[in-house]
Formats: sequence, structure tokens, C-alpha cells
Amino acid sequence: MTDKISEERKERVFRSMKKLTAYREIQNLMGRCAAACNFKQVQKIYAYLSERVDISCEIADEGLFQGREGVKAILNMVFGGEAEPGDMLDIQLTSPMIEVAGDLQTARGVWWIAGAASVPMGSKDPQALWVWGAVAVDFIWEEKEWKLWHVHYFRWIKCDYHKGWADDTSLVNRPNTAMHPLSKPSTYHNPYTPLSIRDGIPPCPRPYDTWTDDNWMLCRDKTK
Repeated sequence: MTDKISEERKERVFRSMKKLTAYREIQNLMGRCAAACNFKQVQKIYAYLSERVDISCEIADEGLFQGREGVKAILNMVFGGEAEPGDMLDIQLTSPMIEVAGDLQTARGVWWIAGAASVPMGSKDPQALWVWGAVAVDFIWEEKEWKLWHVHYFRWIKCDYHKGWADDTSLVNRPNTAMHPLSKPSTYHNPYTPLSIRDGIPPCPRPYDTWTDDNWMLCRDKTK
């Protein structure tokens, strides 16, 4: 006699399948977003944003930008404009760490980023740069798809390719003041310098049931 599958077990299997699907969809969303950043397709990035009024974006020490107008402003400042000869940004998403909420309405993710860039210098050769860091994201299920809700890019290294990160620290640390009329002071900025101590922020997201504003991206406790 074949035992009947309990409704509880069916529900567990269903939720596990939904989480696996969400994991794939979020991975692809972040891949498309990275490609749009690399090729200055800022309008595509806008399309990946949540319609909620409390969206936010923080990129290194550029400040905290909140609301759709503010988020668009920082994205356009960093990833907008026309590409020039010799201009390049190439960020690679690695080490995906994704947790989908128990209620399947939100998710949290962290990716480490290895990247390189070149900046046109007029008549001179472009300046080659290392750009390494991590990005932490809150996602929200909205209109039958995942959207970016809160985004924070943590800069670890931005330095001249030839000098390296131990010798060139000129690009990693500026005063923690608003850099744009729509920005607020950065909440966190601790890039590598010969005098800095790394503290493992952002952490790998932990399992959770429903989203709360617990400031998880800045958690230093690695046991949670």
C-alpha cells in the first residue's frame, strides 16, 4: 500500500521548488544588471528597480541615495553617459550568497566582485584600474518578478593597475560627506589601505522568515 503524501509535505516540497526558482531568477537578474552596468545601459538598470518609494542605493563613498529619483541620480552619475574610446568597466559577480525569505516575498543576496576598468585620459593612454568589492541587495517580489529594493556596493579596492592596492590609496577614501544634492552621508565605507583592518562586511545573509529592517548588511556577528 502506498502511503498518501501529507499536505504538509507537499507544502514543503512546493516551497523548496519556489525557493530554487527564485534563486535562479535572482542570479539572472543580477547578471543582467552587471552587464547593464558594464556597458552603460542605465535605462535597463532602471527597469530592474522596485516601484516602492523606499528603494535605496549606496555606492562606496558617494553617499546614500533614497527614493526613485535619488537612486536614478546615483546610477546615472556612475553608469550613465556615452561610452568613449578607451572607456571600460568590467565587473564580475562571484560567490553568490542568496537567502529567500520563508514567505517568498523578499530575498537577500551578497556577491563578491572582481573587476577592472580603464578611464580615458584625453591625449594620454587610458588609466587602468583595479575595482574590487562586494554588493549586498534586498530583493522584493513585485508584479510577478524579482526587483532590486535596497542596494549597497562596498568598495574594497580601487587603485591604479600598475601601482597596486598597497601603494595607490588615492582613490579609495574620501571624507564621509554628501557628494550629491540628493545624497545623505555614507552609512559604511572601509576600503583596503595599509593601515585598515577588514571586518567582513557585508556578511553572508542568514535564513529568515519575513523581511525586517534589521540592518543585516552591516552585521559584524558571523555566528548569526
